[in-house]
Amino acid sequence: MDNNNPWLRAEIAQWLREGIITDEQATTLYARYPAMVYGRAGGASRVGLGRSYSGDGRWGKVIFAALGAAIFGMGVILFFAYNWADMHRYLKLAVIGGSILLAHIAGMALFHAKDQRRSLGESLHLLGTILFGAGIWLVAQIYHFDAHYPDGFLLWFVAALSLAWALPSAAHGILATVLLALWAGLETFEFQRHLPQASWILICAILPLAWWQRANSLLAMALVSLPLFYVFGVWRFGEQFLMPVSLLLVGSYFGFAQLATSLAYPAAKSVFYSVAIVLWLGLVFVGSFIGMPSQQGMSTVPGFGLFHLLVPALLTMTVWLATLLRSSSRPVNPEAWLETGLVLIVLLFVVLPAMFGADIQGFGRLVFNLVFLLYSLLFVYRGTEHGRGKILGLACIMLSVLALARFTDLFHSLLARSSVFLLLGILLFVIGQRYAKQNTRRKLEKPRA
Repeated sequence: MDNNNPWLRAEIAQWLREGIITDEQATTLYARYPAMVYGRAGGASRVGLGRSYSGDGRWGKVIFAALGAAIFGMGVILFFAYNWADMHRYLKLAVIGGSILLAHIAGMALFHAKDQRRSLGESLHLLGTILFGAGIWLVAQIYHFDAHYPDGFLLWFVAALSLAWALPSAAHGILATVLLALWAGLETFEFQRHLPQASWILICAILPLAWWQRANSLLAMALVSLPLFYVFGVWRFGEQFLMPVSLLLVGSYFGFAQLATSLAYPAAKSVFYSVAIVLWLGLVFVGSFIGMPSQQGMSTVPGFGLFHLLVPALLTMTVWLATLLRSSSRPVNPEAWLETGLVLIVLLFVVLPAMFGADIQGFGRLVFNLVFLLYSLLFVYRGTEHGRGKILGLACIMLSVLALARFTDLFHSLLARSSVFLLLGILLFVIGQRYAKQNTRRKLEKPRA
């Protein structure tokens, strides 16, 4: 039966998409038949449910498909660009249309293969979509179209999104996300047209695709893009809303990460958390410099704008209430409770009061500094106690960066600055020694085969 696990798990995913079984039933079946991972020696080992399946396989498969297609497409475009001026317009159209058609026909022949040819087929489809985008501007150049040029990115996005769903293809979903960002960014910064619909397109068209395909790479791309797209929409209501809205959206990711453990896509937990912690620490560090911008609150924003600002607040509160009320998603140890508390402190005592008009710029800066410091110490403990060197390295970098940023602001005496950095150096040395001792102890306690 173990040899049939990949087939069986693929069937379970298909049953779930067709509605034959529920999320709970799928979770039970995945737990009963864990995925088999084959090591270098040829043996098989079971992996946990959190890493058992993914619609796009390895991240590298999607990344290399996208890069390979993009680079090859650029080569094709530059080759024809060399002789473009001497070609007749009908020949130009034939080259454009023929290249697109040939790429997609070849991709169609290989995409549905069961072996490694599938990756090549996806790359060829992606190449055809890239050539389609190049063809938009080439046709506009041939016939001298005077159009609103961001619309070209919108048309290109529609084509990429259509193929992302039709094939389906995570690589096309990533390309569609990039094109949507280009369109919304150009409209916002070049033409001062703020487009809240960009974020809703992402939520309604790209996130469901990532969830349906269990595509970790596409899900991560969408989660990184969502705060950016939402900022494009709230920009016109005032720059003071950018920071709190971004913190609300990213803060909700931590709650979604906990809720994902009980869904049919448990691998989403690591994606939500990884994206959340990177964006959250970046925003908190920026907040340690500027605090929370002063504002008059959402009451000054009329109509649809008020709704657009309330959505992140309502979403975050709903997600966290669901997380804390469900026993299966609540934190299970003091470390997890501390991390949850750090997120909720920022949301409840800084972000939400600022959204409703409280002037807490100085208080917010203090909270951001303390939260960043506590995160650093939490990572120090986690790295030394559990032998996680990367987390410990991150903690040391965070402590050093915070010290460099704060103590040059707070202390003007060279003696005081030198004392602080001497103490920090000693602290990092002690942390390194503790990590080495803990690592040695774990090796000694490890039972011998």
